[in-house]
Amino acid sequence: MPEINAGDYIEELRFDIREKDLIKAKLVLSKIGAVDDGVRKMALFELNRADDAFAIPLIVNLIAEHRELARVYPQLKEILYAKFLYHPDMLLSMLTLEVKREIRVVLVAVAGEICLEGAVSSLLGILNEDEDEMVIKAVIESLGMIGETAATTPISEYLYSGSLELTIAAIYALGKLASPTAFQRLAEKLGVDPDLDVMILDVFSSDQSPEAIERLNEVLSSHFAHLRNAAKQRLRDMGGKALPVLIGNLLHDDPDLLIHTLNVLGVTGDGSAILPIRKLLHNEPKDANVRFAAYEALGLLPVEKGAFALAQGLSDPVENVRAAAAVAIDRNYNTVLAAGLKNLTRFGDRETRRVTETILNAGCEAIFLDLMEEASFQACAVDFLCREAHPDVRIHFVGLMAENGHDSLAARITDHAESGVSSALKIFAVDDSKMILNIYRGVLHGLGCESKLFEFPTEALQAIKSETPDVIFTDLNMPHINGIELIREVRRQFNKTILPIVMVTTQNEIQDNEAAVEAGVNAILHKPFTADDLGKVLTDLGRLPGRSRTFADA
Repeated sequence: MPEINAGDYIEELRFDIREKDLIKAKLVLSKIGAVDDGVRKMALFELNRADDAFAIPLIVNLIAEHRELARVYPQLKEILYAKFLYHPDMLLSMLTLEVKREIRVVLVAVAGEICLEGAVSSLLGILNEDEDEMVIKAVIESLGMIGETAATTPISEYLYSGSLELTIAAIYALGKLASPTAFQRLAEKLGVDPDLDVMILDVFSSDQSPEAIERLNEVLSSHFAHLRNAAKQRLRDMGGKALPVLIGNLLHDDPDLLIHTLNVLGVTGDGSAILPIRKLLHNEPKDANVRFAAYEALGLLPVEKGAFALAQGLSDPVENVRAAAAVAIDRNYNTVLAAGLKNLTRFGDRETRRVTETILNAGCEAIFLDLMEEASFQACAVDFLCREAHPDVRIHFVGLMAENGHDSLAARITDHAESGVSSALKIFAVDDSKMILNIYRGVLHGLGCESKLFEFPTEALQAIKSETPDVIFTDLNMPHINGIELIREVRRQFNKTILPIVMVTTQNEIQDNEAAVEAGVNAILHKPFTADDLGKVLTDLGRLPGRSRTFADA
């Protein structure tokens, strides 16, 4: 390309503008990328001071025919916006003209960028009459930027257009409208496409208005696991803004909603959730999974006053609940709790043994070190560590004892520890709750199985590449990769006969169960599970070895 003379370039542009020669002016400006920055600034200056009636069509045509120029030199659009703000009637008039689609797209986009409310009627007319997808997309985007709620219904129709681009445009436009009706239309779209679901939930999360938070909260009751998990993550990220709605959920009696709500409340770390959770426990929920989730949440919150209420969880008939209560006590341990636990374990009876097993399997160091000074607890702890504890549990607490002045007891346990049952059965357990994984470890050890525990599904998928287990137990509700997605990934490598998979969940949703079966699950087990539950499912799968007697059976 011949080098452009700067002086000639500016003189030609000035002449074309003065003579109102649109064709030549367009040709000169189309070469603006070939001149240096100083000349470019001069050209834009001349364009900016040109007569608006001439400059506006010139810039519109230039942007329409050379879209890359507008991206590289945003000053072109800035000049156009400024001129149209002075002459909105001119833009409204041009929107009604029959022009080629590229020009119409530019005009529609400008109406949105300058939020020209007077253009809504014309834009709706274009939406109703024009069939060009590029134009329709531009109109949807502009109506969203203008924020006219009257456009909610016509935009909503494009959620089901069959065009992915138009559907996405409609999602974000409705998000910008942010009216209760717009959010309702978006909520109605959920559950059709996982990728679009994420976009919609992100719209609610970004808005964070009471209406948007309520929509996210409603998703906690969805029949689809991926939606529930995504909503939980976004409510967690919101923190305090979501708390009033979440705390309100605790007044409901839907166990699934209560569990998902408690999961979120725990990780917020906000102490204002403590009293409502304690009130929930005071009402003695019948569902053990609700009680588990409540104690698990309290274990993550700064429980100070009223921490003694945690102790009642150690008397719960369900092992999972006792473990959650033990961890909550351990994290909030104080003199009041210490007195309660010493009283609970002073008789050395079956209750003492059960509490002791729970404390050790849950890894509660503060409780353990304090109660080791009590003869009845010490006797039960030593017996359990010698005879029944998982090797990892034994090693951990023996080391803790040696570090804290119980060397002789530590040596005694090491000398007398039983080797346990030798088993070729290897189990992978996947759950985002460390507490549940500890329970798996103890229960599977009691069944004579070797367990490998994974808090993150991605780690389990990686491990399977080099080590094939005999059975996989997986939770359903996990962030990032849920149980159904994990099953699908495993089935890419192993069929149901070679590697059985059991989905373990607090819920009994038909959609989840059907999705799990379609993905290739062998069995579905519901929490809270016991040794008998795991033993039965392993037996049904033809995998269970000889079962050893657990401490709890004594």
